Amino acid sequence: MWLPVSAARRGLPGSPVVVAIASGTFLASFSMNAWVPFLPLYARELGATSDANALFWAGLATSFIGLSRLVSGPVWGVLADRYGRKVMLVRALAFATLTTFVAALATEPWHLVAALTCQGLFSGFIPAAVALTSVSVPDSRLNQSLGYVSAAQFLGNTIGPAIGAGIAVFFGLRGAMVAAAIMPAVAAVVVLVLVPKDEIASRVHRKRHEPKPASGPGFWSLVGPQFYLVLGFYFFLFAANQLLRLASPVAIERLVGHDAESLVGIAFTAGGVASVAGLMLVNRRAAKPGNFRVLLAAGCLIAALCQAGLAVAPGAGTYIAAFAAASLIQAALIPATNTLIATNVGRERRGTAFGVASSAQAMAFMAGPMSATVFAAWSLPAGFLIVGGLFVVAALVLGKWLREPAIADS
Repeated sequence: MWLPVSAARRGLPGSPVVVAIASGTFLASFSMNAWVPFLPLYARELGATSDANALFWAGLATSFIGLSRLVSGPVWGVLADRYGRKVMLVRALAFATLTTFVAALATEPWHLVAALTCQGLFSGFIPAAVALTSVSVPDSRLNQSLGYVSAAQFLGNTIGPAIGAGIAVFFGLRGAMVAAAIMPAVAAVVVLVLVPKDEIASRVHRKRHEPKPASGPGFWSLVGPQFYLVLGFYFFLFAANQLLRLASPVAIERLVGHDAESLVGIAFTAGGVASVAGLMLVNRRAAKPGNFRVLLAAGCLIAALCQAGLAVAPGAGTYIAAFAAASLIQAALIPATNTLIATNVGRERRGTAFGVASSAQAMAFMAGPMSATVFAAWSLPAGFLIVGGLFVVAALVLGKWLREPAIADS
């Protein structure tokens, strides 16, 4: 049984608790995106013998991040339920700082792979932030609060590469990485000072009432088909996001034929702004407890139309517009999906639930790029149409079978 946080300490959207978690998420997301997009360039500095070799090392590093998070996510989730979600978020932020410093000190490409593998194993601040938010606000305000946290993440993702590139111009990539390493530490201080410790059941209480460990049959016996349904959609949503991000530079280059770099930058900036807008505006106005089934089903149908727009875009301008629209709607569906993951388990199990979701996200981060590679070799327009068809299937499945748990305003 979860020991509730007192009403006076609970975070509400716009409260210091939610603002602190969102601020920490922004700083950490900004930090990672200030240097991770430049991994191939850094690999060349470390001794990669060619562009292809640099891409190999960068791809190996990012793949090991996904594999390590796939393994470690549920473990950290169980520990979060046992020892506190705030502790786990601070731990994740601290390791983000440490592993970024280690990467900045690398002298060989394999050092970079090792640093990012450790980052995947010991960091993972987004699931930790979402899990902490899920037990820091009333369930009736959870979707709106998660919207703020996700918006902060997307904002950091959007401006991080631009600021990181600016720092690298003056201080080099190592300088950008050292500067980026400071940000998660600042975020950890913000969380430590402004976020109250989440209350957890005592060990005696857990032994008396929860004899099975959260990582074993005890957890899985407490979740039903609705949890698996939402988890499957969560995987698909992130896989589609990754496919969109990785396929779009190639698609734009094929549309314009040459000098696509500036247009790709415009597209990703527009997509980032649209994502934040979708999270802040759509969720604030449309995402209310009780209508998530309609929201997700309708959102999937709109996402399918956006994918069709990507497939038939005659030029870069049309493609960028469809890309921004797809980014907006797909980002807007994330908080509702996170809310359903949270509300389909008890509060005392939410760390474990988001640890499992972290593993699903890690698999999506591998499945999306693999799909983008296949479609790029075969036909990107056909690939976008296939993804659009899958969004239609998701809309039908969610519309028919999704059931939202009752949410009390407490």
